[in-house]
Amino acid sequence: MSKMNTDAGMPIAITLDPGTYLRCTCGKSRQLPFCDGAHSGSSSQPVQFTLDERRKVFLCSCGKTATMPFCDGRCGVDVEQL
Repeated sequence: MSKMNTDAGMPIAITLDPGTYLRCTCGKSRQLPFCDGAHSGSSSQPVQFTLDERRKVFLCSCGKTATMPFCDGRCGVDVEQL
């Protein structure tokens, strides 16, 4: 992810309904953390993910995760404790 906020220190906790989502990776979206197409013409592409049920997710905001778009704790935050 090119424009992730590496100083954020926390994943983005959000409860989402079932559906398909596009996680912004360029940082230009006016609907962050979701894509609004602002990356058009750049090399950035959003990360698509689908949820089958309503649940709370932790979206990575540092760019270090290996499970994009979800936080895996590589930033030092234990999402199990949030």
